[in-house]
Amino acid sequence: MRFKRPLLATCLLCAVSQTSFAALQNETDALPDLPLPVSVQGNAPAADVASITAANNSNQNVANTISFKDMGASTGLIISGQQLQNGLSFTLPGDLVITDAHLNLNLQLSAVNVPGENLQLMLNGQPLGAIPLDQLQQSKGFWNLDIPSSMIASHNNLSFQLKTGDDIINDTWSCQRELPANYRVTLMPSSALNYQGLWLDVRKNLSTFPRPFLDVKQMQSASLNVAFPENPDASVLTASAIVASQFGVMNSEKGTQFAAKYNELPPGNGILFGKPGDHIGPVVIADGGGPALQVIDNPLNPAYKLLVVSGRNEAELRQAAWRLTQPGLPDTDTLQVPAITLAQRQAYDAPRWVNTQHPVKLSSLETNSGALVAHGIWHGANQLAFRAAPDLFMWDGTTIPLHLNYSFAQKTWIDDQHSFLNVSINGEFLKRLPASRGGIFTPVMDMLGLSSRQQNATVNIDPGTVFGNNQLGFWFGTGVRKNAPCSAMADDSIQSRVDGDSTLDFTHAWHFGQLPNLAWFTSAMFPFTRHADLAQTAVLLPPHPSSEEVTLLMDMMAQSGRDTGVAASFVQIYTGIPQQDAGQQRLADSDILAISSLKNSNLITPLLQGSLFSLNENTLEVDTPNAASRLISLLTGDWGRTYTDAASFLADNSAWRGFISLRSPWNAKRVVVLATATSSQGLQQLPVDMTRQGFQSVASGDFTAVTGAGDVKTWRVGKQFITGDLPVWMRVLWYASQHIFYLALIVCLIALLSSTLLYQWLKRHAHQRLHGTSKHE
Repeated sequence: MRFKRPLLATCLLCAVSQTSFAALQNETDALPDLPLPVSVQGNAPAADVASITAANNSNQNVANTISFKDMGASTGLIISGQQLQNGLSFTLPGDLVITDAHLNLNLQLSAVNVPGENLQLMLNGQPLGAIPLDQLQQSKGFWNLDIPSSMIASHNNLSFQLKTGDDIINDTWSCQRELPANYRVTLMPSSALNYQGLWLDVRKNLSTFPRPFLDVKQMQSASLNVAFPENPDASVLTASAIVASQFGVMNSEKGTQFAAKYNELPPGNGILFGKPGDHIGPVVIADGGGPALQVIDNPLNPAYKLLVVSGRNEAELRQAAWRLTQPGLPDTDTLQVPAITLAQRQAYDAPRWVNTQHPVKLSSLETNSGALVAHGIWHGANQLAFRAAPDLFMWDGTTIPLHLNYSFAQKTWIDDQHSFLNVSINGEFLKRLPASRGGIFTPVMDMLGLSSRQQNATVNIDPGTVFGNNQLGFWFGTGVRKNAPCSAMADDSIQSRVDGDSTLDFTHAWHFGQLPNLAWFTSAMFPFTRHADLAQTAVLLPPHPSSEEVTLLMDMMAQSGRDTGVAASFVQIYTGIPQQDAGQQRLADSDILAISSLKNSNLITPLLQGSLFSLNENTLEVDTPNAASRLISLLTGDWGRTYTDAASFLADNSAWRGFISLRSPWNAKRVVVLATATSSQGLQQLPVDMTRQGFQSVASGDFTAVTGAGDVKTWRVGKQFITGDLPVWMRVLWYASQHIFYLALIVCLIALLSSTLLYQWLKRHAHQRLHGTSKHE
């Protein structure tokens, strides 16, 4: 990891921010008045709004905590006798002025005690202080360190280094005495930066979107407030789903969660959706003459802003939402949206999914230019994220080639014989690649000044280790010669790198598998994301969806955008099951995502037709198949069904939440995924469940449930069907491998037929031989 040393922000930061704020206010005052599609509600007295505003002005003060886990150190930060320095980076929102900050450190020390050893802390290249490690009690300790707010910038580097007392006194990078190999200091992931700050009252401007509603610099998952009129219809909800998916596209690293409100303004920044005449708290949406976007001050606190997305019908609301998915919003607070035409995307063309038509360069997977470069001797592993369609299929024995070109730093004091590159995927070690080719001619080549370094290699990846969301890891272990200069240890200008033209080859993969499969859904919202813009997805909600159901809708749409990199521009939402021919045809042509608590039997019961699931007085039940069905399942090799266990779970648990997937009653080649719970409060917890690693690793089959205690259970209740495409010969082999009984039966029939034919031939041959002998005599 590189530790940059930028110029520090000083107290002038606050002054500059205050000056900029004043300038923005003056600029806002100078802007001409524009026709507004939004007004303060006429029957709300101005004095009441003013009193609310005055009472809430203090709410622009912000306090937050960023843990080391949030900064990317999910297992903590380790500094040892073999790696004397380590660190991490963090960012803060650009609209925030820090007024107070302190660092809480949770340390654990190995049993080895080295007198006089200190841990020095540095922020943005400037010392913060040192912790005397020999004073820790029982090898554990908690330290609280105040940080001058002027030292904190928008982008920050926090580094830690082991030093002796003499090093700190002299403030030098001299050679230190060697530490034991098992000496280790661990900064636990619960260590955190606590800060307080003040949100700047920025001017109303669409050009800064997604700020101030979302700042991608924040280290934690974003929480966005969304408000609707009292009874939003499907067209308003469709616009909100598209915008939610766009926030997922923009905030792919940390994730986005929503909080929906009805007829109530959020206390901070938020987004409003509605039609002309709709009331949302004290705000009335007026007729803007078509699709419109506008940023207004929040009547509850002008320091915060509200983005209003409005239109008179579904087409206009969709147009307004589409405009937020396009770049280059104008420098204004109000926009009458012109007509926009978008083309539907093709299957499997999500830009965040690795391409299977040709080898992919690693440079195309980089989200930042430094992902493949390691700086200095001591650094963390370089992580390269990539996503893949979850239905990729490869035959046993086939691997995914990773063709690597790499290079170590060119320094004479680097020991190539003890340098290496470790390659991993999703935390699983793959291969160690040496820096030197080795061999008997290596000393001769070194004497002649010729390079004996290994610059390329192929690492074969087991397809079973690849999921929807993946991390390639590269760690350069750089060996140092005994006569290396002391300054080399602290030189972070040297670079080792994996070349961006290295390739990852998925060209031998096919799109094939069986549905329903909730493992595919939880990892990449598949099969809905087969078309990244959700053009073949229909969403069913109850006729009057609750705020919890709408919140879950937006969270799942954000997950779709995060997984694919594309907004859900063509999703179709219905409140209730449509009865018109056009609606029924859309259901037949689509995979269906349904969101509802179990109390909405009118919506859920039709979805369960033809399955083993049934709804009995708001209670889900599993119907156990009869003996004939069980025998057929046994004979066809369908041995993985656990409907009895699922039925027992539902009978024993009155409170749960989860997902059910089954064949669509409108089209046997499509699926329905039902997100449901025994209560609205349970639905509210599902988005958090989906982000838990334990949930994603367990979810599979066609029924996954979370108990009130948080335990995750999964079952396969119904039959599966084949989806995707394979060559004929490969499909025959796959089918034979999946249906052992049929394969054995075919083998027996072939053996019986061949033995019968052989017997008849031998009998005829014997007869001819005997008949011929008799005639000769």
